[in-house]
Amino acid sequence: MPRAVCRSLICIAIVVALQAGTRSMSGTPRLDPFEFFAPWVVVSSQDLASLDRNQVLARTLTGQKGQLGVFVATRLNARPDALTAWTRAIVELKRGKFVLAIGRFSNPPQVSDLDDLALDDRDLDSIRRCRPGACALKLSAAEIEALSRVAARAGADWREAVQQEFRRLLVQRVDRYRTAGLADAPVPADRTGAIHPQHALSAIVEASPYLARVPEVGRWLTRYPRADPDIESFLYWSKEHYGEGKPVIAVTHVGIVRNAADYRLPDVLVIGKQIFASHYIEGGLGLTTIVRDTTTGVSYLAYLNRSQVDFLRGWLGGLMRRMLEDRLDREAPQVIRALRGRLESGTPSEEDQPATGLPFAISFSERWRCEDGDRVERRPGRAPRSWRGDRSDES
Repeated sequence: MPRAVCRSLICIAIVVALQAGTRSMSGTPRLDPFEFFAPWVVVSSQDLASLDRNQVLARTLTGQKGQLGVFVATRLNARPDALTAWTRAIVELKRGKFVLAIGRFSNPPQVSDLDDLALDDRDLDSIRRCRPGACALKLSAAEIEALSRVAARAGADWREAVQQEFRRLLVQRVDRYRTAGLADAPVPADRTGAIHPQHALSAIVEASPYLARVPEVGRWLTRYPRADPDIESFLYWSKEHYGEGKPVIAVTHVGIVRNAADYRLPDVLVIGKQIFASHYIEGGLGLTTIVRDTTTGVSYLAYLNRSQVDFLRGWLGGLMRRMLEDRLDREAPQVIRALRGRLESGTPSEEDQPATGLPFAISFSERWRCEDGDRVERRPGRAPRSWRGDRSDES
């Protein structure tokens, strides 16, 4: 389980912050390209020098009980528009062997958007045993009751009936979110003491004070849709599997913010806000940014992710945290190198990019997939609205 969540968090997280102090070759004081994150994420002048030697900076972050955070950064040889373009082409961007299926939601969302999504046999069997307070999936009491009722009535065809009902319930969640925000999300009933998604997000935002420097993002995160600023955004779903754990079905709200005026802010900021996850993660927020050194003109790709993980609040939470943080330190560099390679490969063609202007944001609580030996390559042709991998479900 730790390996699965670690990969999920890494390949759903990455951001950087450096402390000013180095000087340019001309002797002029060098402005801190990571000022947006300072002083909460501090990178020394030695760290910045390492980045300039094409090394990767990775570190875990402190947080409240149950939270896990990671920050990663690397030098980047690509324009800010590359991150914007690849984010819009999220299906093409995240396609890989760890992503079993993925798709963007229509506006408005339709059950047919989830045609490529399927629960695996282990989740289906778990749903038949689910009871409020004891369920392997992060479902509400009403959702557990609806799925149990459908399974009981369908007889021998219960598996397909449960698949269809789960898709319907997931679209219902998305509709509720679009109408009333995360505060209206159903209360989880998978275990005693489960945390509501809005409370989990609020705790993560509280641990991310640098968001106060972009108040429109803070409003979008905490008050959507009542205070919906002019942020390009969209919703997508994914089914991803990392390591030995269970495949995680997630819904993410992504937002894209571009900056052309204030050098202290990232050139591009992509926000990934978790709306739902079937296992492990109670709340998640990912920030993917491109920041620039205005003295040298060098750009850096940075990713920061904070997630609320259910088993970190248990009596073995301290031990599990140390195991996860150790893996994050070792594996996060692989992830951001893969993302950098994709961005530096060029931008997707216009055919790969869906129409913009959707009332949703793209989230990189996103789990970037990466593994030793992975190659980053362009795939020609139009990126589909959804995609399902060839890899079979694992129980």
